[in-house]
Amino acid sequence: MKKYILIILLCISALTQGTEKQESIRIAIHTEPPYAELIDGKYTGIHIDIINVLANQLIKKIIYVPCPVVRCLKLLEEGKADMIVGLRKTNKRKKYLAYLPQPFDIQKFPLHFYLRTDSRVIINKYEDLKSLNVGTIRGASYFDAFDNDMSFEKSPVNNQSQLLKMLLKKRIDTFIEREETVRPWIDKMIYRDDLKLAKYQYNKSVESYVALSRQSPIFFEWSKIAKAQAELLASGVIQNIMANN
Repeated sequence: MKKYILIILLCISALTQGTEKQESIRIAIHTEPPYAELIDGKYTGIHIDIINVLANQLIKKIIYVPCPVVRCLKLLEEGKADMIVGLRKTNKRKKYLAYLPQPFDIQKFPLHFYLRTDSRVIINKYEDLKSLNVGTIRGASYFDAFDNDMSFEKSPVNNQSQLLKMLLKKRIDTFIEREETVRPWIDKMIYRDDLKLAKYQYNKSVESYVALSRQSPIFFEWSKIAKAQAELLASGVIQNIMANN
């Protein structure tokens, strides 16, 4: 009888620990101006502002876990980080991430393919990628057709600065990225003189989400966090952050 009571108590203890509210949120964060960058030891940017208002709404302390994109996803999959902001929804990611129901933003900026100004490569349509070596950010998701296409070579790196170096050194033919996330990494003169945009671009809107690790204790607060974000969207707070940056 005592043995059964002990088992029941252990089960209750485990359940309580699993649902206990966390006082802090470990945010997986990768450097990507204007969304997130580290300046003088302090994170700043659009996503950082959104994290701050959401954490304030939840009365949570923020702990940033810096990581390249692919490492951030691995930490979330293992429950070593709790949350990430600014992620595209994919079926693969949904296996280990619980997305909040509403996207906090819909990105309308097109995805461009960058070329060297002296390059003879022509990308007028998607099919022109077939014979090329395309630079990408390791772990990033762009759009389904591109992500799943194995008919051309892709060279993943950790950040946009590395993409630029590889392109200028002729190690790749082109790279894919949004202009708003490329410009902060590149000297204005280099951007003007050494780069050009291919004619083809992917210009469909992409939804950006907040997502929680299914392996983190914060997952049990999903409903509360979803409600907090919904309130911030309904009041226009998040939209103001997006508009003023």
